[in-house]
Amino acid sequence: MNEEIVVIGAGIVGASCAARLVMAGKKVVIVDRLAPGDACSFGNAGGLSPTISFPLATPDMYRQIPGWLTDPDGPLVVDWKYLPKAAPWLLRFLREGSPARSAAAAQGMRTMMRGVFEDYQPLFKFAGAEALIHRVGQLYVFDTDAGFAKEQGAIKARRELGLAQEVLDSHGIHDREPGLDARFKHGVYLPTHGHCANPQRLVQMLVQACIEAGARFVSGSVKGLEPVAGGVRVHGLRESLTAASVILAGGVWSNELLRPLGCAVPLESHRGYHVQLPYGTAKRPSRNVMWTEMKTLATPMDGGLRIAGTAEIAGIHAEPNERRFELLQRIAGQMYGGLEPRGATRWMGHRPCTPDSLPVIGALPRDSRIICAFGHGHVGLSGASFTARVVKGIVLGEDTQPEWKAFSPQRYL
Repeated sequence: MNEEIVVIGAGIVGASCAARLVMAGKKVVIVDRLAPGDACSFGNAGGLSPTISFPLATPDMYRQIPGWLTDPDGPLVVDWKYLPKAAPWLLRFLREGSPARSAAAAQGMRTMMRGVFEDYQPLFKFAGAEALIHRVGQLYVFDTDAGFAKEQGAIKARRELGLAQEVLDSHGIHDREPGLDARFKHGVYLPTHGHCANPQRLVQMLVQACIEAGARFVSGSVKGLEPVAGGVRVHGLRESLTAASVILAGGVWSNELLRPLGCAVPLESHRGYHVQLPYGTAKRPSRNVMWTEMKTLATPMDGGLRIAGTAEIAGIHAEPNERRFELLQRIAGQMYGGLEPRGATRWMGHRPCTPDSLPVIGALPRDSRIICAFGHGHVGLSGASFTARVVKGIVLGEDTQPEWKAFSPQRYL
């Protein structure tokens, strides 16, 4: 029997799963049609956030829906042309905002996020990537009293959960980030957070470390999975592959392989945008800063300041929306003076989102040799280390089911 494990997807989730398996002594083949880190991992905001505790669907979202549908510059935009196709997913999303469902999802988020750095530490060491990681905390800032008032529930919840935070006034914000515009009146400092200064490079280093340890990278697009007596046959590649197990970390495209198996799950692209600008004369930030009212994160990257955030539901085929890029560039100028607009780069990618904001992690009920590891939505970088540790445990036959029960594909199948 072939003992190779095929990992489909060379983003941060797939690369982390592959690294954990290689470290455990497994023979691994990583497959992707793109180079490692060239999809969502190329463009994310870089945040590593152990205290994220809330899903996107919450009871208070219902009063925000009219704005989402009518404000072209809002934090969440739905393309009217795509609305009929997105409607089934959106209806499920609305259902997940009930108090009971939202609370259950929040518990799942806390389970996944609380050990971000502990779960990542062996992976950072394996890849030699420690220099990319900055454990310097994160700032949430508010330019309006009304925006800060809305945050009081989250502040109270973090306090009750025993999560470290510090409430700041404008002077406290300026002390930590003197280059930030003076418009910000209130802030919350989360000292246990951090960021990765080059998420694409982190993925590349993880994959390279796997290859140096004996794994293989195969460039190609998987067209189908076929469970057979000897394992799982992987179709569509130049070489014939039959794997002992398949880890499906294909992001928003994962359903293309699950649907023929009768196991598709509700998955929608929240199209994410970023603009990255050279620092110019701007004072480089020390940490990532979330402008909370705008749902936009500014992160100091190796190549400049990255402004990322907002979400757009318009499917995977529509062209990027230039208005979103222009919005982010305006926000960058409002947050930091002195950035150099010449040399700015733009990116749009597809965050794979489930209605309850929890990823799909675990073996398929119909065939335990196919293990899901996708759907991390807005927290792929932070959630990848937990996912990789749990997936490794599933492959090795460890009793990790209590950890991944909330994320199981069974909840949709």
